[in-house]
Formats: sequence, structure tokens, C-alpha cells
Amino acid sequence: MRPMRRCVIQLSFYLAITLGQTTTLSAQFTSAGAQDLKRLSIEELAELDVTSVSRRIERLAEVAAAVSVIRQDDIRRSGVVSLAESMRLGDALDVARYDGRTWAVSARGFAISTANKLLVLMDGRSLYSPLFSGTFWDVQDTFLGDIDRIEVIRGPGGTIWGANAVNGVINIITKEASATRGNAAGFAVGSEERLIVAARHGGRLGESGNYRVFGKYRRRGANVFATGEPAEDELQLGQGGFRLDSNDRSSSRWTFQGDAYRGTEGLFDRDDTDVFGGNLLARWVKRYAANSDLQVQTYYDRTYRKVPLQFEETRDTFDVDVQRRVPLRERHDVVFGGNFRVSTGEDIGSAGFRFDPERQTEKLFGFFAQDEIAVKPGRVFVTVGSKFERNDFTGLEAQPTVRGRWTPSQRQTLWGAVSRAVRLPTRIDTGLRVLAPATGAVFLSGNPDFEAESVIAYEAGYRIRPHARLSLDVATFANRYDNLRSQEPGTPPGPLVLLGNTLNAITSGVEVAGSVQVLDRWQIHAWYSYLHKDLSLDPGSRDLSRGRDEGNDPSFLLSVRSYVDLPRGFAFDGVFRHAARRPAPAVPAYSELDLRLGWTVRPGWEVSLVGQNLLHDRHPELGSTQAVRYEFQRGVYARSGWRF
Repeated sequence: MRPMRRCVIQLSFYLAITLGQTTTLSAQFTSAGAQDLKRLSIEELAELDVTSVSRRIERLAEVAAAVSVIRQDDIRRSGVVSLAESMRLGDALDVARYDGRTWAVSARGFAISTANKLLVLMDGRSLYSPLFSGTFWDVQDTFLGDIDRIEVIRGPGGTIWGANAVNGVINIITKEASATRGNAAGFAVGSEERLIVAARHGGRLGESGNYRVFGKYRRRGANVFATGEPAEDELQLGQGGFRLDSNDRSSSRWTFQGDAYRGTEGLFDRDDTDVFGGNLLARWVKRYAANSDLQVQTYYDRTYRKVPLQFEETRDTFDVDVQRRVPLRERHDVVFGGNFRVSTGEDIGSAGFRFDPERQTEKLFGFFAQDEIAVKPGRVFVTVGSKFERNDFTGLEAQPTVRGRWTPSQRQTLWGAVSRAVRLPTRIDTGLRVLAPATGAVFLSGNPDFEAESVIAYEAGYRIRPHARLSLDVATFANRYDNLRSQEPGTPPGPLVLLGNTLNAITSGVEVAGSVQVLDRWQIHAWYSYLHKDLSLDPGSRDLSRGRDEGNDPSFLLSVRSYVDLPRGFAFDGVFRHAARRPAPAVPAYSELDLRLGWTVRPGWEVSLVGQNLLHDRHPELGSTQAVRYEFQRGVYARSGWRF
């Protein structure tokens, strides 16, 4: 049974990685003060600032894009225990677990375990992996109480952020060190989240600035297969980090930060996966006026991952980014800049596949410029811009956008946009070689001539606050994708399957989100998204899969969050979510409910009891055939956190 199971698992991985199927205490450790948003009203929430749409500060209510903000208080009150899980709080995001370590996070379609059309950033550092053009969510984490906010942009962001921001951008922004002075500690224990412990200390650097350091450890129990057998996919991860910020009274400011992690991830039929890595980031900002500044940022990132009987990767990335904001006359707000990135990866395959070449260095140069034009100051604005990037695979790529917004009143905004974005080829697209078990011959091959996938996106949206206690946000889109990854029959004596670019898609949909202050102590936020997708092949294509492996998307998603403040320091919070059926491979529709009962024993000390996935003993979210599908169980945990 075990040899056959091992063969099935290996084949599933090959298909997953080639065809696209392939921690942290909660934020009860927040700092008191200006960063604490848990008491904001609906009107005050609309006044929140975001920076990820145009690399400058904008009011959330007036942004010409589909944007939502995951606040610090959302993280604390929802009961999530990891950065990946907190993505469930973003409006219209499709977040599904494949197994104990793999999360598929996508927007507007193409949900696979190796999701590759959403760019993720943390404090300006890209979490993108050149191996598969996505994010390894199992090792992306931080002390959740240090997060200021998570900005979620649905729709292309290539004009500002460059390649791979095809369907959206997630920007995780942590607090400045001045907001986290003092000490914080806590722990959590439970049935699935076996143990989480964390501690943080922050203070002053004399008169020059502030600092913080943190450390944490997380251990999660194993899930089960659909057959009921244990999956043995336990996870444990240790992490530590620091941040230094200069005094905020100076016009020139600097930040220096970094973190490192190490962990193991269980596999039921072989040794554990080993992961470790670390990064350092430095940023300098010179402010000339309220709407004029210069920013220089650089970072170095090193990652290592070894999956026994599959592959081993060591990767080093160095990045420099410069941007300048300057007003021109009275009607133009211009942001421009450039970046250079070099990434060297050594990818060693085993027991069924290899990479050719094993070691490869990839360079990326880019320049962008964007101008917001006040056609009618205070009312009508048009934004035009583009990014031009030179990469080693496809040469020069342009990613332009035109956006417009009309604000007829302080309570209403109407916007629209047309944009182009691309996904660059990766090591899997170009260098992967899957070997036939019997002969060792190449069965499936990446394509050195693989082209960039592209999208032309048309978007429109409307925001309104008809009442001080109610806000509504509607966005609609129609996207046309070209040169998507396909699987073409090879020509003997070459590989049987060669990756190509003959798949196309047209998607459309609508996203609706709303918040209501039912009572002074009771707030509800809900969202609904609908997606329609049509796939087609270029004339002459012989792809037998017809694109079914490039996305497994439900037709609609729904989420409702409720926060209730009770007397005597108690709070009762809940998150309900529903995902429609996934078509291929079929995953049934499911609904789930998470609940939290919290009690502030005294200022700075909070205890909580959290139940997760309370509606079912276990359920699948994303997976392959039912025989090897992972399912996720009901869990309960208790946590306590202190600030002192």
C-alpha cells in the first residue's frame, strides 16, 4: 500500500508543480495608541489611508481601484493564527488550503496550489518565488500584532509594481518601531494549533530612533486524508526578527529590518521537508514637502527548501528600488522610479525530475512613471502611466494603465480602469524536466521559448456611504488573458509533453462588499464575489487538458464577519464563509464558521477561546483525486496575551 501511495503522491506532485495544481500569535498583542483601529466607525474607516495603488497616500474611499484593507483589529478578533490564514479576511480573495503547508491565495480566478497571478509584498519586499511565480505561504509570517494593515488590491498592478501583479497585489505593512515600545508575550494551545508562543520587546535608540525584536514558535498538528488516514503533515516553525526606525521628527528617515526562520513540515511517506531562510531590508526616505519625496530601498533575501524525493532549492535575491514623487504645476501629481533585481537559484531535482540548468541567474530591470491629473480639482481625476521591464526570458515588457475617478460628493466615488499586466516565465515553465519512471527519458519538458502570460483588464467600481452607519463597495471586471500555459504533445524522440502558450481565457465577474454598524457595539462586514470563466485554445493546439489544470475556481464566494462588544470587557466575534463547488478536480461546496469569545481581564491582558471550522468534523478545500485529498478538521484553542 505504501509504495503505491508513494507513487501516487509523487505523480500528483509532478502534475501539481508542472501543470499548476501542485506563525504567530494572534494580534491580541497590539500596542495601545494611534495605531489601534478597533473603535473606528464606518465613516472613520472610509478615511483610512492606503499606499499600494499608486505608491502614495490616498483615502480608501477615493481610490480608483478595487481595494480592501485588513486591519489590525480584524486579525485580532477573527482568531486567525497565521499570515496565510489572515488572507481569508480580504474582500473577494479565494483562499484555500491544499495540505498542511500549502495555501492557494488568488483573486479573480486561477486558483491552484501553485497560484501564480497575485503579487505579495511585505514592507516593500517581494515574496515572489521565481521557481513557480507564486508565494510559499508556509514560511511567510510575522508577529501578527506588529502588522499595521494589509492592503488587498484586486486587478492588475503591473504599472506600479511590475511583472506578476496580474490579478492583484497584497501589501503587508508592519508598524513602525515607535508604535511597538514595551513588552508583549503570549501563548496558545489547542487541538489543531498545538502550541504557539511568542514574545516581543521594543524601546528607544537614545534620541535617534526606536527598535523592536521578536521571537516565536508555532507547532500545528496533522490533518487527515479523505479516507480518514492520518496525513502526518505536522508543521513547526521558529522565527525571529528585528526592526530599527529613525526618529520621525526628521525630514530624512531610515528603516533597517530583517528576520530569519527555520522549520520542518511533515510528509507521511518520507522524511520531513526542511525550510530555512532570512532577509535584510534597508529604506531611506527624504521628504521635501507633503506631496514631494524621494525613497531608496534595497533588500537581500536567502531561502532554502528541501523536499525529500522531490527537489532542493537554494536561492539568493538582491533588489534595489528607487522612486520619486513630485508635483508638476497645480494639476499633476507624478510618481516615477526604477528597480533592479538579480536572483540566483540552484534547483536540484530528484527521483523523477530535474532542472536544466540546475543553477541559473535571472536579472530584471524596470522603470515606471505615473501621473494623476486633476481634470477638475477635488472632483475628476485621470491617471495614466506604464512600467517597462527588461527580463532575461522575453525581453522588454510594457504594462500600461489608464484610470479615472469621479467624486461627486464626499460619500460617493465612481471609477474605471483599463490595464495590461504580465506573468514572466519561471524555472518550472522553462527548465523543468519530468522523467518517465521506467526509462528515465524526459516525459514532460519546460520550454526555453516560453512566453510571458498577459492580461488586458477592464474594471469599474462604485463606492457609497448612504448613511453614517452603512457603506457599500461594488466592483466589476472583464479580463482577456493570452499566452497562458498549455500542455502540447511533443514530437519523438523529444518529450511526450511540452509546455506551451496556446491557452487563452476570458473572465468576468462582480464583487460586492458592505459594512454596517448595527448598534454602537455591533459591526458587520460582508462580501460576495461571482466569477465566470471561458477557456479556449489557439488554432492548431492539441492540448488535451484544455486548460483545466490552470485553475479550479468556484463560481461564487461569500463571507460575513460580526464583531460584538459585550459588557465587562467581553467580546463575541464570528466569521462565516462559503465556497461554491470547484469543478476539476471536483471539490464539494462547503460552509464554515469560526467563533471567538474574548475577555479583557484588565488593560494589557486578554484571554480568548476560539473555535475554527465548527460546522463540520472535517472538509476539503482544494486538492487532487479524492484518494489523496487532504481534509481539515474542526479545531479549538485557547490563547492569552499580555502587554507590559
